[in-house]
Amino acid sequence: MKSYFKKYNFTLITMAPLHIGSGNFYTQKEYIYENNQYLFPDKVQLYQKIVKLGPNYQKKYEEFLLQNVGNNTPKSRLIDFLNDNKIKSRDFGGYVIQATGFETEKKGQLNQISQFVRDPYGNPYIPGSSLKGAIRTILVNEKFAEKDQDIPWGARKSEKFNDIFHEIYVSDSQPLKNEDLILTQKWDFSKEKSPRKTSPTTSLPVFRECLRPLLAVRFVIQVQTSRAAELIDSLMDYAEKFYQRYKNKFLIDFPSEYQQDNIYAPLYLGAGSGLWTKTDIDHVKIEEIGQGKLKMKGK
Repeated sequence: MKSYFKKYNFTLITMAPLHIGSGNFYTQKEYIYENNQYLFPDKVQLYQKIVKLGPNYQKKYEEFLLQNVGNNTPKSRLIDFLNDNKIKSRDFGGYVIQATGFETEKKGQLNQISQFVRDPYGNPYIPGSSLKGAIRTILVNEKFAEKDQDIPWGARKSEKFNDIFHEIYVSDSQPLKNEDLILTQKWDFSKEKSPRKTSPTTSLPVFRECLRPLLAVRFVIQVQTSRAAELIDSLMDYAEKFYQRYKNKFLIDFPSEYQQDNIYAPLYLGAGSGLWTKTDIDHVKIEEIGQGKLKMKGK
């Protein structure tokens, strides 16, 4: 293969709260809500501070952690434990997220909060794998949209290795800050409102750390072949075309106030963006997805 290298610097602007989960979450025993902000203490530092207060405090804290474990009864809150034991210090390390009103109507009473993915230094970031997956979806839907198009993707038996996506390297985003995060509640919208409901929206007990809207996120794409460079050179155009395909397939069924405008070259990332932003739209056999109660109905 002829040597080739090209580098692209991209800036992504978040248009809505963006959540990419780490797989971990906070319970009410692991965060403090007061003064209109959420404090997520370092668990080791918190425990060490309590141990220094004496054996009685240590015992009470350990009993507090074991309360209501494994059942559905209301969980005790860390702020209540601290107040009940007259512990005024909040010097426990960790980080703070300011309340915005988007997290819930009942501030400070979030059952679980899904954590945003972080690097080894504790900084939130967007993994390159997430960015590359979103880019691959765009290219599969637009560049390789024809029904009989053979996508050069992956190893095949008795054939020379030929993978266009292996020739595209997407970096992790530059590290972000905890100050870039907000907390948001998940809401579902149904265009076919139930007769018993007065609103098409449903709030769910799902809460997430999210990158705030209008945040600049920078990352790098490198390619090692000219054919890969051709794809990235046209990525913006492909992204705009994919948005229109997505709109015609899915968004068009919803009221206009729930349709986000196409602003330059959209890229759909993270939890909650939906099936149609993550798949080969024209080749999905919706009737074959799921069975019984899990079967998908309509779009």
